[in-house]
Amino acid sequence: MADNSEYKLDPGPLELDVLTGQLTHRSHDIWEGSSNMILNTRREDGNFWKLVEKYPIHPRVLEVIRLCGLYGVYKANRPAIDRSLITALVERWRPETHTFHFRTGEATVTLQDVEVLYGLPVNGDPVLGNETIKTIGDWQNICQRLLGFIPSREDFKTNSLKVAAFNAYMLSQPELPNTATQDMINQKARCYMFWMIAGMLMADTSGGYLKLMYLPMLEDIDKIGSYSWGSATLAYLYHFLCKASQTTQNEIAGFLPLLQIWAWERVTVLSPQIVAKKDARTAFVDFPRGPHATRWFAHLSWTNTTKHVLKVYRDALDSMIEEQFIWEPYPDDLIESLPIYCHAGRNIWRVRVPIFCWNVVEVHLPDRVMRQFGLQQAIPTPFPFDSTHFRHDRRGRPNTNWELEHAQWLSLWNQRLQYSCDAPVNHEPFRYDDPYLIWFRRITRLVIGNPNSRPQSQQGYVPNSTAYETMVRHIHSMVDEAKTLGDNPSYEALYMFRKMVRDQGSDCLKYVHEADRVHVSADYRRDMVQPTQLHPPVRRRGKGGVAGRRERAVERGQAHVEMDQATENAQAVPEDYQATSDYNIGSISRDYTHEFTQASNMTCQLSQTDITPYVMPQNLQISSHPSLSSLENVVGNYQPQNFENVPNFTSSPVPMIIETPDAINNLEDPNNQVDDNDPKDANEGDDTNNQDGEPSRREKRKIKLKPCGTGGHYAIQHVKKKESKE
Repeated sequence: MADNSEYKLDPGPLELDVLTGQLTHRSHDIWEGSSNMILNTRREDGNFWKLVEKYPIHPRVLEVIRLCGLYGVYKANRPAIDRSLITALVERWRPETHTFHFRTGEATVTLQDVEVLYGLPVNGDPVLGNETIKTIGDWQNICQRLLGFIPSREDFKTNSLKVAAFNAYMLSQPELPNTATQDMINQKARCYMFWMIAGMLMADTSGGYLKLMYLPMLEDIDKIGSYSWGSATLAYLYHFLCKASQTTQNEIAGFLPLLQIWAWERVTVLSPQIVAKKDARTAFVDFPRGPHATRWFAHLSWTNTTKHVLKVYRDALDSMIEEQFIWEPYPDDLIESLPIYCHAGRNIWRVRVPIFCWNVVEVHLPDRVMRQFGLQQAIPTPFPFDSTHFRHDRRGRPNTNWELEHAQWLSLWNQRLQYSCDAPVNHEPFRYDDPYLIWFRRITRLVIGNPNSRPQSQQGYVPNSTAYETMVRHIHSMVDEAKTLGDNPSYEALYMFRKMVRDQGSDCLKYVHEADRVHVSADYRRDMVQPTQLHPPVRRRGKGGVAGRRERAVERGQAHVEMDQATENAQAVPEDYQATSDYNIGSISRDYTHEFTQASNMTCQLSQTDITPYVMPQNLQISSHPSLSSLENVVGNYQPQNFENVPNFTSSPVPMIIETPDAINNLEDPNNQVDDNDPKDANEGDDTNNQDGEPSRREKRKIKLKPCGTGGHYAIQHVKKKESKE
C-alpha cells in the first residue's frame, strides 16, 4: 500500500494570495488523513414544531407574525437536517471569500436565497442593539411584560432562558381564548417569534437555551417588521460556516434548513426527488401562500441520490461538473408567481456590503457569484475584511452598544443601494478556458478527499473522484506536451516525451491502486480469427435468401454475374483449407452476414458480437502518411547515442494499400478497369508492366476499405466493372 502512494496529487491552492487560511481549514486535516468527523448540528426548534402541529397558531396571532416578517418561516415547516450533507458543504466553505469553492466555481447563499426561499425581509434596519447588564429580576420583568409569564430563577443562565421552561409555559396555554385582548394576542405572537428567532434563525451552540438579547427588539410590534431579519439570518449563518470550517470545531449552528434547501435547489447530485406534497397545515383564506421553500415540505425519495453518507457527498462534490449545478434556480416567472413578501427587497439582492446580527459582522459578496444572477462572472476584487472575524464573540463584552461598535461598517449598509453589483447578461455557456475559471483553478482547492488514504479493502462506498482527477491531469499534461512537439520533433524531444508518458502513466496506475500492471505487457487485443474459423452466410430457401436477391439484382442489371460467381466460389471454401498469411486481411467477426446492396455491390455488415481489432500481417505493404511512414521522416538523420527503445512508426492500425494474390483482396486505383479476356498468364502478372506496356492484372484489381458503421472496423467493398469491347 505504501509503495502505491508515493505520488501525491497537489489539491491546491497553487497560488496562496486568496485562501490564506488553508493550514487551519478542515480540508487540510482531511487531506492529511487526520480528520473525518461529521459535524453536530445545533438548533432548538424541535418542540416548537411539535407544538404548532398539535395546536395550530390562531389566525389573529398569525396575522401579527405575518406583519412582522416571519410568516414564511412558519409556512415552510421544518426539514430533517442531514448532518453529512451539511458537513460536506462546510468542507468547501472558505472564510476568506464567504463562498463555497466547487469545481465549477464559487457559489454562496445570498440575500436573494433568503428572501425567495423563506420570505424573510432583507431591506431594512440592521439587527443591532445595546447590550446592557441585566439581572435575573430584570429579565423576569421583561418576560412578564412581553411574553405574559414569569420564569423561575432556575430557568435562567446568564442572559439565556431554558427552552424546556419556555415550552412548558406554551403547553400550559396552547390555545388563545375567544375573549383575548390585543395585548394577549401580541404576547402570544412574541412567544412564537422569539422562539423562531432565538431557536431557529439565530440558533447557537449553547444547547437548550434561548438568548434573551433578541427579546427587547420585539417590544414594539409595529417596528419588528422594519428590521432586516433576512440579512441578520444570513450573517449568523456565515459566521457559523466560517467557524465550523476550522479544524478545531466539531459542531455548527445557525439557520441550517436554509443551507440544506439552498443545496437541494442548486446541486442536482445532492437533492432528493419530490414525490408528493404533504398536507399543508390549516390554511386560512385571507393569508398568502408560503415561500418557495414550502415545496420541500413533501414526501421525498432518494432513489437516485443518497443521504447521511459523508463519503458519497464529498465524492459527488469532488467530481461535480458544470451541468450538475443550477446557477439560476429562480427564473423571473417563478419569482413573479411568489407572494410579494418573497421579492419585496429584490433591489438589494446584489449589494456588496457588510451584514450584521448583534456582535456578528459578515460581508455579502455577490460579485463573486454573478452567475447566480444570470450575469457574466469576472475575476472579483478582494474585500478589505479581517480574515479572523469569526473568532470574535460577545464574551467579555458587557455593556456594549453594537451600533457604535460597528459604526465603520454600518455606514456601508446604510448606503447599500450605492454598492449594487452589475455585469453584462450571460448568454452563452461558461467555457472551461474562461479567464475567471483559469484564475479560480489556481487559487482554490479543487478536491477534498485524498485517494492515498483510501484503503483497498474498505467496507462500503469507495470514492473515486480524486483518482479520476489525477488521471485527467496526467492525460491533459501529456496531450499538452504532445502539442508542443510539432511535426518534426527531435530525438531528444521524443525521448523526453516517451519518458513523460511512462512516468505519468505509472503514477496514474499507482493512484488507482493498479501499480502491479506495470510489470506485465499491456495486451488487451483479441486473438486474430483465421479464415478457417469463418462461417459462410446461412442460405435461406425461397426468393428471400441470398440466391434470390442475387438473381433479382442480376436481372435488374445491378450486379455482374462474374462477381456473383466469384462470391459463390469464395463461399465454397473447403473446411480443411489452411489459409496462409497472404489471405489474412484483418480480423473479422465470426457471426456476420453478407448484405448485398446496389450502392456498394457487396458490403460485409458485422454484428455487434465478436468484433476484433485489426492485426497487421507481416507480409503486407503499408503506405501511410509520409511523415509517419518511417522514423527518418519524423526525427531526421540524427540519432543520439543513448536512445533506446526507439518508437516504431513502420506499422499502422489500418492498411492503406494491401498487396495479396487473391482477386478479392487487391487494392488499386478505382479508375482502372479489369478485362477478364486478358490472355496473359496469372503468373506473369507479378511484374509491374506486361510486354505490351499495359498494367498487369494484379494492378488492375482493387479493394476499397469502407467503414462498416460499427466503430473503427472496416468491411471489404468489392467493386468490379466490365467494359464491352464493342
